[in-house]
Amino acid sequence: MRDTRLDPLPSELRRRREQARWELENGIIWIDGCPTTVGVEVIAAVETFTNMPRRVLAMADQRLGEEDDRTWVSAERLRGQGDEETRLDALAAVVNAFVWLASHDDVPEDSGYGNRPDIEPEYDQAAFIALVNDRLLHARVDWLFEDGRFQERGNYVMHSEVLRPATILLGDDPVFKTASDAFQSALTRLSKGETDIALTQAATALQEFFRALDVEGNSVANQLDNAQRAKVISGADRSLMKPLIDWVNADRSDRGNAHRHREGDVTKADAWLMMHVVGALMVRLSNREPRDIIAAREKREADAERASNEAASLARESTGIDTPSRTSEPWDAPTDRYGDDTPF
Repeated sequence: MRDTRLDPLPSELRRRREQARWELENGIIWIDGCPTTVGVEVIAAVETFTNMPRRVLAMADQRLGEEDDRTWVSAERLRGQGDEETRLDALAAVVNAFVWLASHDDVPEDSGYGNRPDIEPEYDQAAFIALVNDRLLHARVDWLFEDGRFQERGNYVMHSEVLRPATILLGDDPVFKTASDAFQSALTRLSKGETDIALTQAATALQEFFRALDVEGNSVANQLDNAQRAKVISGADRSLMKPLIDWVNADRSDRGNAHRHREGDVTKADAWLMMHVVGALMVRLSNREPRDIIAAREKREADAERASNEAASLARESTGIDTPSRTSEPWDAPTDRYGDDTPF
C-alpha cells in the first residue's frame, strides 16, 4: 500500500494551484532560498522517516554551530525562524545529518522501561531524500540532494545548461506561452510523481514550440520534416535532431498517459530524460546559447530593479521624505505566489 502520511493537505494543494497560475502568467523563476513551506514539510519528513529525529536535529545544530539546550535550532529555522538563506543552511544540515546517520548510526536507545528492549535506530533514507527533492523542485528551489551531497542545481550540468535556460526562454517570450504552459505543467506533474503525464506534457511542449515557429504537423517527427521544408532548420540540423525527435515521439506514444501502461512503467528517470531532451531541442531551435538566455533574464531583472530604485528615489525627493530603499532579494518575486498560509 502506498505511504500517504505526507501527502499534500488541502491548503498545500490550494497553494500549488496558485503557484501554477502564477507561473502560467510569469514563467518559472528558480529561487536561491528555502521557503517555510518546504522547511515545515522537511521537519515532518524527519519525524516520519526515522525513529531518531532528535539525533538528526542534534547533529544538524552542531553543524550550524547553534546548539541550544532549550530548543532545536535547525527545526525552528525550518519552521520559519530567520530568513530563507539561513533556512536553506538548516535544510542542508538536516539532510546531511540524516544521510550520515542512516549509514553510521547503530547505537540502540534505551526504551526507558526495564522490561522492554532497547530501540534500534531506523532511517528510511530513500523515502526521505525523495520527498526533500520533490518539495524543493515543486518550490523551484535551485538546490537538490544528488550524488551523495546537497548541491546547487546550477552546478548540475543538465539543469544549468538545459532545464533552466529552457524555462527562461519559454517564459520570457509571449510567442511561446502555450509551449511554456506545457513545459511548466510537466515540471509540476513530475514533482507530484505523475511521471506518465509529465512525459506527455513535455512532448506537447515541443509540439507547441514548433507551432510557435509556424511549423505545423500531426506529430513531432512530421513537424521536424516540415521545419526543414520551411527552412526553419537546415538539413544538417534535421539529421542531428531526427534520432532525438523519433525517440521523443516513440516514448510518448508507448508510455505517455494517453496510452495504456502498467503502474511504474514510466519512471522518474524516464520523465527527466524526456524533460532534458525536449529542453535541449527547444534551446537548440532558438539558436541561442544557454548562458546568453540566462544573462538576458538577469540583465532585465537588474534593469527593472535599477528603474524601481530610481523611481523610489525620485518619489522621496519630491515628497521630502527620506525613507531607505530596500534591495530586492532573489526570492522576492516568487514569495507572493506561495501565499502566507502554512500548509502543513
